[in-house]
Amino acid sequence: MGEKVNRQQRRRQATIAEIKETALAQIAEDGAANLSLGAIARAMGMTAPALYRYFDGRGALVAALVIDAYDSMGDALENAGTDLPSGDHQGRFLALLRAYRAWAVAHPEAYALMYGAPTAAAADMSAERAQQFQRAVLRSMGAMVCVLRAAHHAGCLVPPPEYDQPPPSVRGALEWMRVVLQDEAIPLGILALALTTWLWADGLIWQELHGHLPSALFGDGDFFRMESRVLAGRLGLGGEE
Repeated sequence: MGEKVNRQQRRRQATIAEIKETALAQIAEDGAANLSLGAIARAMGMTAPALYRYFDGRGALVAALVIDAYDSMGDALENAGTDLPSGDHQGRFLALLRAYRAWAVAHPEAYALMYGAPTAAAADMSAERAQQFQRAVLRSMGAMVCVLRAAHHAGCLVPPPEYDQPPPSVRGALEWMRVVLQDEAIPLGILALALTTWLWADGLIWQELHGHLPSALFGDGDFFRMESRVLAGRLGLGGEE
């Protein structure tokens, strides 16, 4: 009986994986806005009602794809720079940013889905699924917080004083991030700096992949690397201690 259940579970997981792969292929061809469960079912030789046994709607599928994307990116970022000395704060910072861009370039459809659909996807989630979503989204933030926090502890980085006394709405959002990251000792300034760094990186990466600027500007990541080094300098990150 147990082996039969295991076989059923493996078949179910394989079907879910195929649905996700088919969905990403459809997004690559038609864009996330045109994702259709009916089209996915036809491509897989299934009926639409059969597909609903795996995902109870388009929002649930999008949510699963977004969580997978953030987790995949989180894996890449958490492993970035781990071969560098712990005191090489600049090197770890730059390695993290390079890993972020490299992941986005390698997964353009998933990257576009992450920043084009998460709000709508979150609307239909259960409380448990919403927690999974929040943790997945903030994994990349956690990796950046770790690097910046270590530099701050070593005295290599001092957040702008404005970040220590943010407006109430900003403070509330940063404190929520503390809770999701399960570390309420993170300085608010480090959280704010990590957030603004990601917003900066997202702007450059999005323009490179989906913007209207000449592709020659970006080179093969040359512009992003140059600007990353400039940002590291502005933050006061030096080389290895």
